[in-house]
Amino acid sequence: MEIIDLSKSRAHALKNSADTLLAGGVVIFPTDTVYGIGALPKFPSAINKIFELKKRPTTMPLPLLLSDKNQINEISSHDSPAMTKLVDAFWPGPLTLILPDVLSDFCHSADEEETIAVRCPNHDFIRELISRTGPLATTSANLHGKPTPVALQEIAELFQEVEVGIDGGECDHGAASTIVDLSKANPEVIREGPISETQILQLLNGLEQT
Repeated sequence: MEIIDLSKSRAHALKNSADTLLAGGVVIFPTDTVYGIGALPKFPSAINKIFELKKRPTTMPLPLLLSDKNQINEISSHDSPAMTKLVDAFWPGPLTLILPDVLSDFCHSADEEETIAVRCPNHDFIRELISRTGPLATTSANLHGKPTPVALQEIAELFQEVEVGIDGGECDHGAASTIVDLSKANPEVIREGPISETQILQLLNGLEQT
């Protein structure tokens, strides 16, 4: 693995990460929650590599990281007052939204009930990277079911076959994001993270769904 210190060479980190991803490779990088491991959805071999390295069940699809809220339109046709309020209040930040109505380029099956998880991280580097590559299929850089190491050096020992690792120091939150499911009649908090369930419910209180 090539390890690049983000504080010393941002331009080099961006170029090498983007080049690696666009060539079908895998990259490890910092976010505002924990370190992530990601690849572009259009490269099945790279996605499969992530599942294999993490020992992650293939029944658990990878969420997508976005550069901004406008990229939602590339992934899902879903639109609702709840999504608008949540995105405006908490993006970029540690909030993942599960959306229905997945567009064909991101569908993994013929299941009409298929959903996709998306997030816009509050981390300038990763958002700029995604603006160059497009939405990035990502999960935490850990072995499935194990804690995510806080230092890239420890992560690199676990994932030696990954092409590039970006060292951005310790992540801000150090905890996985809050997840809200918007695919149901009423939004449901299915994992509480840095944003509390109380904050979510207070924001959406009295909001009619469409």
